[in-house]
Amino acid sequence: MLRTRVITAFALLFGVLFGLFYLPGLYWGWLTLGLIAIGAWEWGGLAAYNNAARWAYLISSIALGLAFLFLKIPVEPAYPVAVAFWLLLVLPWLLLGWKVRNPLVLALTGWLVLFPTWFALMDFHAMRPALLFGLMAVVAVADIGAYFAGRAFGRHKLAPTISPGKTWEGVAGGLLGVALYGSLWMALESALNVPFPGFILLLAMASLSVVGDLFESWLKRQAGVKDSGHILPGHGGVLDRIDALTAALPLAAAAYFVSGFSLI
Repeated sequence: MLRTRVITAFALLFGVLFGLFYLPGLYWGWLTLGLIAIGAWEWGGLAAYNNAARWAYLISSIALGLAFLFLKIPVEPAYPVAVAFWLLLVLPWLLLGWKVRNPLVLALTGWLVLFPTWFALMDFHAMRPALLFGLMAVVAVADIGAYFAGRAFGRHKLAPTISPGKTWEGVAGGLLGVALYGSLWMALESALNVPFPGFILLLAMASLSVVGDLFESWLKRQAGVKDSGHILPGHGGVLDRIDALTAALPLAAAAYFVSGFSLI
């Protein structure tokens, strides 16, 4: 199992790096839309759609993506909406343990999770691929820091009814890891030629990534499944890999493309 996870992880890293730095914008859009389509299929499973409804959700998600891709519909308004969704809706959803079964509500929720993330992937790629890689790495660093800190020091459960393995100590370790990562980025800013976004944004992304992770865990618990899918050997589904990113990346996009923060 470990060997499979490692092989898959390296394959994913190679694919992301190749796409980021070598694919033109349109091809990057196609590639990432494919990931969003898989995520939509997996979301249909978490929403407990029947087979026909699941296919309808997949097809409508692809059609919506193609409309945005070719009709050049402005996507910037999606970023503050996404941030409000995570802060004002998902947080109470988790704290109160809402069990939403309405198919339409779940469909709209899936689009609010997936599409702002896709828009951010495209906008940052068009702006500067290296910046996008640096921002995506924030989530990975937070996850790694939380894993090791949780294993070494974890005592106080973060959300025992949702994800029993997560602890407050793990969250602190993830934030510390991101702070160290930010310090390294700031020190190497000139050499990397990628402006440092600031500690506030990086720590906010890391904090919100925890919410994204917990939200997918809550939906999986409701659906009675361990993973969102099985397309990635040893890692589960696409949603299992991008759950934290779906909350963190739209926040960064809102800072860059809506508020004008650190525009390059």
